[in-house]
Amino acid sequence: MSEQPTQHKSDDRLTILQTISDVLNSGLSKESLKICIELVDNGVSGGALAHVIQTIRREAQDDEDKESDDSGESDASTDSTLY
Repeated sequence: MSEQPTQHKSDDRLTILQTISDVLNSGLSKESLKICIELVDNGVSGGALAHVIQTIRREAQDDEDKESDDSGESDASTDSTLY
């Protein structure tokens, strides 16, 4: 029986943090936020976790930008061969 109040508190905490996350436009899904909470609960530094998330996002954006640039270059080279 003691698990139900603990689970209810955990669900409430997740809901509150999800609301805050949404207001701040963090872009974290409920599942991602849940994983972050579990990591912090298990001793991972919140600051370190935030840094890792920002780094991953930055690198993912860089990869997207690079792919976009590469596809633009290939289109230009294809156009020049047609003329």
